[in-house]
Amino acid sequence: MKKYKPFLTAMAVLFTSASVPLGNTAAESGAYDMNVEIDLGGKTKKISPLIYGVNQYGNEDYFDELNINAVRQGGNRMTAYNWENNASNAGSDWHHSNDNNLSKSDRPADCVQVLSDMGEKHGFGYKLATLQLAGYVAADKDGNVSEAEAAPSPRWNKVELTKNAPFDTEPDLTDGTVYMDEYVNYIINKLGDSTKSTGIQAYSLDNEPALWSHTHSRIHPEPVGIKELSDKSIEMAAAVKKLDPNAEIFGPALYGYTAYDHLADDDSSDEWETIKAQGGYHWYLDCYLDAMKKAEEENGTRLLDVLDIHYYSESSRVSAEDRLQSVRTLYEKGFIENSWIGQWCQENLPILPTVQASIDKYYPGTKLAISEYNFGGEDLSGTIAQAEALGCYADAEVYFATLWGGNPFILSGIKLYTNYDGNGSTFGDTLVPTKTDDVSLASSYASINGTDQGTVTAMLTNKSFTESENAAISLKNAETNYEAAAVYAVYGDSNEIRLIDIIEDVKNNEVNVTLPALSAAMVVITDDASDFDGLQIYDPDAITIKTVTFDDLDQRVNANGYIEVPVDDPEHLKKVIITGDVTSEMGSAWGNAGCAVCINAKDKNGTDFWTSKSYSLVLGSDSSATVEFDGTFKNEDEVVEGVIADGKLEFQKWWDSSEKQESGDVINVSYKSIQLVYEYENKTSQVKGDVNADGKFTIADLVMIQKWILGSGKLTDWKAGDMDNNEIIDVFDVCLMRIELVK
Repeated sequence: MKKYKPFLTAMAVLFTSASVPLGNTAAESGAYDMNVEIDLGGKTKKISPLIYGVNQYGNEDYFDELNINAVRQGGNRMTAYNWENNASNAGSDWHHSNDNNLSKSDRPADCVQVLSDMGEKHGFGYKLATLQLAGYVAADKDGNVSEAEAAPSPRWNKVELTKNAPFDTEPDLTDGTVYMDEYVNYIINKLGDSTKSTGIQAYSLDNEPALWSHTHSRIHPEPVGIKELSDKSIEMAAAVKKLDPNAEIFGPALYGYTAYDHLADDDSSDEWETIKAQGGYHWYLDCYLDAMKKAEEENGTRLLDVLDIHYYSESSRVSAEDRLQSVRTLYEKGFIENSWIGQWCQENLPILPTVQASIDKYYPGTKLAISEYNFGGEDLSGTIAQAEALGCYADAEVYFATLWGGNPFILSGIKLYTNYDGNGSTFGDTLVPTKTDDVSLASSYASINGTDQGTVTAMLTNKSFTESENAAISLKNAETNYEAAAVYAVYGDSNEIRLIDIIEDVKNNEVNVTLPALSAAMVVITDDASDFDGLQIYDPDAITIKTVTFDDLDQRVNANGYIEVPVDDPEHLKKVIITGDVTSEMGSAWGNAGCAVCINAKDKNGTDFWTSKSYSLVLGSDSSATVEFDGTFKNEDEVVEGVIADGKLEFQKWWDSSEKQESGDVINVSYKSIQLVYEYENKTSQVKGDVNADGKFTIADLVMIQKWILGSGKLTDWKAGDMDNNEIIDVFDVCLMRIELVK
């Protein structure tokens, strides 16, 4: 090496400022600065692991990937579910159809037994099932129920909450009556009680009762009464507690803000105003909590463990910009969202503190659940809103939360907390005080595990559409000195979580992080830099993306009447982006069309099968949806590895839904464009120094890397040029390349 020393010295001087990290951590142009303060000496809060939950239907394919622990079995379908024969009714969502949508099985309580099996298979330990309180359930699976067949009629079985007689081992299918306490007893006998892993841990007192007269007008045509709901809730809860004292009771599963305020009173009666005045209540939630508290005093046991509400953001429907700010309505005093809630309901904002105040006043110790929620978004705005919502739930000490619906972008907002590295790593279980300079631009929540400050996980967002964020994270009052940080982020046009940076120069417990525009990240900060040994930073040059767009869709209608597009490379198809114009014939305020990509597939054994992937397009111009392809398809109830067999995809419309469907409203879908996105992994050279990836190391590689260091040209495989394996391309790598070439 001695004879090369003069050359090395000269090159080092020449290129002294030309060291470039392999991971691109440079700040983007137009960046803004954000200070983030994490106070490790402040008051902490325990985080309930049950806030990272989902509703069962529509999310089953993601259970393992999300690494969740809580699942709810609920929704409109459950209100008229008949546990004896598994028939259910769609209500106004689909022509009031009695059918086998929830289960094709004849075994009693099949839906709950399937839920139990899923829990064992996927490892989620908390399962919430729904009990039927509206008065009737579907008696058959024979299709649409007309107004003339409204209950009572042969199309329905009557519901009795308590049997007041010995339970049958198997239900009587001929008596025209379904008993709900017998249902709970049947579950316990089949699955064990709530303390068993196979059992059901909690029961919901039906679903969205304030909407029964709308969604299920065939069985409950009049708005639910305040006394009616309280009486039914108390009777049902007492029956469950008698059979399974450890099971938790959730209620009343209210659909949204107006139900929190006055249940279903639409000014046609004075029931609410009378009760409100008599009780001195602020809103309906006060009344419900007070009734359940008095029932506990009379029964000698708590009959409501968890106050359950649903929340669908109104401002999220306005625009992506509004969606990025929408979560603030739940927690930030003084924030006014762009919707009717922001305009007319300011006395109850922010919502979660107001709800908690009702609990503290009327039924202290009651936990809080948000068993249905969704902030929307088929892009990064959905990821950011979801990530901020979970941080908000942790801070508000919400006990249980389950997302309704979702898409890959929204689900990635959960995965950031539950499985950010794909290996099961999670946000901590203890929240520590955290704040940013401006929550309109960036929100942040941070955690540790227990009292161990060795690792801090900080969820951080960048809400700017155009500017990157230079975040200066200060860890105050820490009991340790931090050495390094890793940044896992969702950004760009992808819903994937990627390791975009490892920061090894942490000093004085200050971490400087650069986040791309419109992104959500989990920043993992450790006092032991070796925690990140072996991790690979995402290389954007490692993937080539090819997009094929079809906008001549009117010419691609096949003999079946469905749009059909060719798939050139089935094995590399990553996703399909569908854009459509969705309209309502009668001008509904909301509506959506359920659609599906239909696929002829072939499994790894060469066996052909038919499958589909569903999606929904929402009312409004240029509604879009993304369908992901990961090499797996669902064949009946089994997820199998496979490929698209015949090189084409067919797009079908399966159902439509609107608030005026009762009067014959129809949702129309006009597809505007379909994009097929293919991804290819760029092959890298196995030859050291082969930066042009031609399979050999020559003078051409030396010329390429010298040009690249001087700012011109591009390396095909820059990792091959890291001759000294220090994660840096610099002049010393050039020198080592020259030495190898001379040899």
